[in-house]
Amino acid sequence: MKQRFVSLLLTAALGAALLASCSGEGGGNAADREGGEKGATPIYIYQNTGALNAKPEGSVPAELEKMKQHYVEKLNIEPIAIIPPQGGDAAKEKLNLLLGSSDELDTFNGNWDDYAPKGAIIPLGDLLDEYGQDIKKAWPQEAWDYMTDKEGTIWGIPRGMPATHYPIWIRTDWLKKLELEMPQTLDELEAVLKAFKEGDPDGNGKDDTIPMMTDLNGIKNALLGGYTEHGNSNWFDSSDQMLKPAELAPGFKDFVAKMADWYQKGYLYKESFAKFDPLELLKTNRVGTSSMWYSRITLLFPQIKANLPEEADYEIIRGIQGPKGKPMTASPGSTTAQLITKKSKNAAAVIQFINDQYKDIPTNSLTAAFGTNWRYVGDSKFEVELTNPEIAYAGEYMLSLGTATETAYAFKDPIKEMHADYLNKELLQLDTAKMPVDATIIYDKVQLQENIPTLGDIDRLRSEELVKFVTGARPLNDFDAYIDQLYRAGLDQWIAEYTKQYNEKKQ
Repeated sequence: MKQRFVSLLLTAALGAALLASCSGEGGGNAADREGGEKGATPIYIYQNTGALNAKPEGSVPAELEKMKQHYVEKLNIEPIAIIPPQGGDAAKEKLNLLLGSSDELDTFNGNWDDYAPKGAIIPLGDLLDEYGQDIKKAWPQEAWDYMTDKEGTIWGIPRGMPATHYPIWIRTDWLKKLELEMPQTLDELEAVLKAFKEGDPDGNGKDDTIPMMTDLNGIKNALLGGYTEHGNSNWFDSSDQMLKPAELAPGFKDFVAKMADWYQKGYLYKESFAKFDPLELLKTNRVGTSSMWYSRITLLFPQIKANLPEEADYEIIRGIQGPKGKPMTASPGSTTAQLITKKSKNAAAVIQFINDQYKDIPTNSLTAAFGTNWRYVGDSKFEVELTNPEIAYAGEYMLSLGTATETAYAFKDPIKEMHADYLNKELLQLDTAKMPVDATIIYDKVQLQENIPTLGDIDRLRSEELVKFVTGARPLNDFDAYIDQLYRAGLDQWIAEYTKQYNEKKQ
């Protein structure tokens, strides 16, 4: 009910707020003209980019003020940060309230195809042409394609490219202790998981090891490709020329059966499909492998490594194969972007502010992220380190997150080095995974909702029932009945609409 109330509030209030904003200054002037004699041009930033991960509560006020003055003096722009509440639902609710109210808000991070149909954001093409030349140069055309609708309108500034986010990590010290080889097939991985479960590699004398830490996205994106030709992807059925969901692909039932078997045997963490804290789990020294989003290891493990046995280490299992090849499915580019609100009074200043972070990569983006708390190591403009482990400025003004900036440097800092190495050496290695069949297709969400009235029900069934099968809450011999259930929920309409859009948009 709470989410429905917020949605209704946004719908009701957004129209009035946007109508009022249309009579304002708009985004046509540069910051020096927008500020004029009144001083620096203010821009209001909803900082939901993820830049605050290391310090979600935000900066020490005095340090934030120093950074604000840096941009006032450099650009004549006064950035004003709005810190989201912690927790995904609360942060989204706060954003919706800001969008639907008369409160100032210039820019936020989100999927442009969620907000453009609602009239909540503005096109950026002309603004980028005039004030964002460095932004445009930083991203290849493929990234801009994901920002562009079928009429050729650019709605956002990219965040990323197709990438590999779900490798399988393994405790190499446990392999050595149990005299095991690095697994090269999923069958060999299963044997390792069994050994981790039964061999007490953590040495605590208890039957409490966690062979694999994972979640719903982890099993689909890290493992499904080993059992189906296209992995966690829609697929084109040549028998009837229709695009279909992964659940209908040959091999999907085999995948479900294997995951259910692993779960029943205790190879998968028993709370994999509920809420749990990966950092706290890693602290226990009981996690043998991980198939979750890569940063659950690259960002979290270095933080607690000093409290684990000295030899503790995680490495990626490279070259592993399943019956149908590579287990991992790459993530396609997405419509996630830095957006400018329709009610923004100073949109040009927002583009100028972001463009500055792309003007001298990585120097200016590092400053936006870490303030003065960083420096280059030696003569190279690649290796960097923090000058103080205590974070005072948290990154409220960092709006250039993404592969264009984050793969341009690497941290010498041991806490950040593992993450930086993954970004620079692994993230864009697409040959280690299967690319989704429709990776380049941007589906029209409005048309999907209109032409598939039960889309939400189908999506819910696809996630909830898979969890039931894996955890044993629903027996595997119900799988055919589950497929029938999807069809009763409107899967024929789903297939027809996705196929239609796929055929229209494929290049």
